[in-house]
Amino acid sequence: MDRFKNKNIVIDTSTTWIYIGELVKEDNNYYYLQNVDAFDISETSLSKQEYLMMVKRDGIVPNRKNVKVLKSKVVAITLLEDILEK
Repeated sequence: MDRFKNKNIVIDTSTTWIYIGELVKEDNNYYYLQNVDAFDISETSLSKQEYLMMVKRDGIVPNRKNVKVLKSKVVAITLLEDILEK
């Protein structure tokens, strides 16, 4: 996880929520992010990929200062810069 620290990442969860922000630390149970776009994908007609491409292109618009994400709900973690565009 060291290569992700202090970088903008995407945390995809087993729920409808995705989290996009700067990883500041982690412990046994949580990932800690700051300046986070916490987004419920069920509230839009966009797919996750379409939403992520938009954020990569336009930049993160944070709606949370700090978030901790429960590791047991995490499906994938990706650097925002690694999101591929069509």
